[in-house]
Amino acid sequence: MTTRGEGHVERARRPLRRRFRLWVPIGILVLLLIAAGVAALLGKHVYDRAMAAKSSLEQAMPLASTAADQVLAGNGDAAKATAAQLARLTADAREQTDDDVWKSLEWVPVAGPNLYAVRTAAAVTDDLVRDALVPATSLSLDALKPRDGAIDLAGIAAMQDVVDRATKALNTASEDLESIDRDELIDQVDSALGQLTGAIDELQPMLAPASEILGVLPKALGAEAPRHYLMMFQNNAESRGTGGNPAALVMIDVDQGRISIGQQASSTDFKNGRAQPVIPLSAETAALYGTKIGRYIQDTTLTPDFTETAAIVKAFWAESFGTPVDAVVSFDPVALSYLLAATGPTQVQVDGQPLLIRGQPVVINAENVVLLLLSQVYSLLPDPERQDAFFAAAAASVFDALTSGDVQPRALLDSLTKAVGEGRLLYAPSDEAEAALLATSRLSGRLPVDNTESTMLGVYVNDVTEGKLDYYMQLDIAAQSTQCSAPESPVFTTTATLTNTLAPDQADGLAHYVSPARFFPKGTVGTDLVLYGPVGATFSGVTVDGAPSGAKGMPHLGRPAVKVPIQNRPGKTHVVVATFTGAAGEYGPVEVRHTPMVRPTSVTLTCD
Repeated sequence: MTTRGEGHVERARRPLRRRFRLWVPIGILVLLLIAAGVAALLGKHVYDRAMAAKSSLEQAMPLASTAADQVLAGNGDAAKATAAQLARLTADAREQTDDDVWKSLEWVPVAGPNLYAVRTAAAVTDDLVRDALVPATSLSLDALKPRDGAIDLAGIAAMQDVVDRATKALNTASEDLESIDRDELIDQVDSALGQLTGAIDELQPMLAPASEILGVLPKALGAEAPRHYLMMFQNNAESRGTGGNPAALVMIDVDQGRISIGQQASSTDFKNGRAQPVIPLSAETAALYGTKIGRYIQDTTLTPDFTETAAIVKAFWAESFGTPVDAVVSFDPVALSYLLAATGPTQVQVDGQPLLIRGQPVVINAENVVLLLLSQVYSLLPDPERQDAFFAAAAASVFDALTSGDVQPRALLDSLTKAVGEGRLLYAPSDEAEAALLATSRLSGRLPVDNTESTMLGVYVNDVTEGKLDYYMQLDIAAQSTQCSAPESPVFTTTATLTNTLAPDQADGLAHYVSPARFFPKGTVGTDLVLYGPVGATFSGVTVDGAPSGAKGMPHLGRPAVKVPIQNRPGKTHVVVATFTGAAGEYGPVEVRHTPMVRPTSVTLTCD
């Protein structure tokens, strides 16, 4: 029975097994068909949402630039409307990708990482718009614009709040994007993500210093205590390392945002020609430039390090006037022309009355101020004291125009940015926190302390003519590096071409103060040209017009430097070529800094 029973049972089960074997592949097939159908439906669902998100983001991209331009142009209402439209688009893109079906497919190989990347990017973009751009539309550069001689400190504080919020949003966005494994991404997604990451990486280093600067700006504007800024105007017609002879000095006082002009002085108001420097000098500075840098205030600007200049000028000021100095600021007539492009023409006044020269009121504008201040004034006003008074009056008139509140903030910002980029606006604060913020930026007037971010070569022009002939001097520079072919120990070559553009037949007609012909023939320009190599490099040699020069290299500011005397007769050109060998190490891109001349300086860079 058992056997039969077993046999019966066995026979009874065979049809079930046959049916099971039949239904298993059928069942699998059905499941696959169902899965395929679901996948197709889900795929279309995700595809439709992806296309909708893509469309929203594509519409949003140009609006971001438009809103930023509107903020900078001071068109707040338009910026807010644009930002609102932009926010709707980025919110839609986020909603399209922040979907349960979308998220459920993020585990799928290949497709999943791309879906996660797109969802994260959409969320990051929406956060940036909501937390950074929309608040930024409430910003107004008018907060930086003086009104009735004062800057709104509350407006500065509001700007800092917005910038701090934007900085926080950028940092969060950067962290979110770092969670994406880009090795799994298809090219299209990776490329788009790279653009977003690149934009954030570009903005972060800009916003962080802006936040720090806005943080110290109220203090700098006298929110805690009155501040005193000594502004020196460098005369480029008599070149010095950072610009020119500091012919006029003005103390600017700031208290609770209110700006006013205090004491004014000229170079004749100080004890010049002293036996010893007004303060002890660096041994390297004295060896390269002589002790006259500390014995004559006219020579305090010989060094390219503006912090050295500021320390010496403050000592001269303390000796003669005794009033406190919180920072030293440097400006020149070319930078003044940039400001006049923002303010418009202004009438030069003295004690509230128009300044008359040959019976005519003097009006300066962007087109005539350089010619007037650096050339014509010496014929119109032969007396040096009247010249210095005119410089001070012109500066004060532009100052009044700036503080009246009529200037457009964007135009003012552009003019100041240009001046900083050319080394015509320098700022050396006494406050260590402010100095640390500036580091070795162009505004600080300090040279880079290493070659990490850039490899700086320097060309500095110091006039020894005792005249104002550098109005006619043209400087052109070519810098060549072998760091592209020999990065371990590159060679750096700097070629400086100095041309006296004064025609020989013009020399005799020059005003005595322009070319007194005391040390050189009339019209001839005497120059000490100082060339600097990279940090840690070695001076290899220098030639003048192709012939070896006997000039020796000397250390200064952690760099090799060489001083070459040049005499340029009217219409003549001399070419100086200095070579430096870099020590083993890493070198950033080559950068050239030079004395800001009256005429634009051409600079060409070559990497072999």
